[in-house]
Amino acid sequence: MSAILSGVRPRLVQWLLRKHREPIGDVTLDHNRIFILPTRAGLVFSGVAMTVWLGSLNFNLQLGFLLAFLVLSIALVGMYQTHRNLVQLAVREQRVAPVHAGEVADFDFVIDNPTREARFAINLAFVLPRRRRAKSHRQPERAMPGVWVDVAASSSARVSIGLPTRRRGRRRCPRVRISTRFPFGLWEAWAYASPQMTTVVYATPETDAPPLPLGSGGDRDIANGVVAGNDDFAGVRPYRAGDPLKSIAWRLAARSDELSVKLFESSAGEETVLDFDVLSRALPVEQRIARLTRWVLVADAAGLRYSLNLPGSHIPTAPGPAQRVRCLEALALFPA
Repeated sequence: MSAILSGVRPRLVQWLLRKHREPIGDVTLDHNRIFILPTRAGLVFSGVAMTVWLGSLNFNLQLGFLLAFLVLSIALVGMYQTHRNLVQLAVREQRVAPVHAGEVADFDFVIDNPTREARFAINLAFVLPRRRRAKSHRQPERAMPGVWVDVAASSSARVSIGLPTRRRGRRRCPRVRISTRFPFGLWEAWAYASPQMTTVVYATPETDAPPLPLGSGGDRDIANGVVAGNDDFAGVRPYRAGDPLKSIAWRLAARSDELSVKLFESSAGEETVLDFDVLSRALPVEQRIARLTRWVLVADAAGLRYSLNLPGSHIPTAPGPAQRVRCLEALALFPA
């Protein structure tokens, strides 16, 4: 029975999507955009009801007929309520923050419920195409587990769906499947949406990168986000694995159980140039991108002024978060 359902469902969904064009961006779920089919539990429930009805028909059992029609009425009421649980809901896309490859990108959505009835057990999940080796004629796509949420009457709920990332570059939000099996789990109603959100997946920083190149002054020792020198003291931060021992604030460590690292302000005239072509050509392109990504993070943590040179592009010298974003995006979108 489940094999029949798994074979019929994909073909039916494809036919329905051809009849009703999939919405792009924000979507309001009206009756024409919601599909509904029985679940495995619903098919078993129907089989039990049919068995009771056939037994009552053979033996002319009045109570059996009553039980069969009662079971049928529960199934019909459940179908109506399951479909109604999605009607008039509005799904709006919000934002997504950049992440490094290997991390999880969180796509934020808001579900609006303008009605006076609460909606329960709403599931939002990404629908991803299957890999080439695992593609099936019956099921060319697979749905992720998703996030469950309840939406109170005349209110909104914020939902964040995580998407694992593997490679650097621009990542578009996949298709979203909005579904529910409330209240009895006998039916599943669902709808699709195609959000327009995109994010940039930064390259994964190199783990054991060499120290940051010296600035134009040539007398600075910069490594792992620490600026050591004779400049003005700027404060301390918690110790991280790999920080040089000479940058540790030993006097502060003697009075505390935690190690801290001293930070110094860099001179205004000093600059650090991060150049793709200066790196050894023996290194693969991706490793050079990973090393430059690490150096950008180190320079930003140290408050340095730095520039980035890539084949075909140049980012002028500047400090601050905006410079970090510009450099990380340029590295993420650099052609392999």
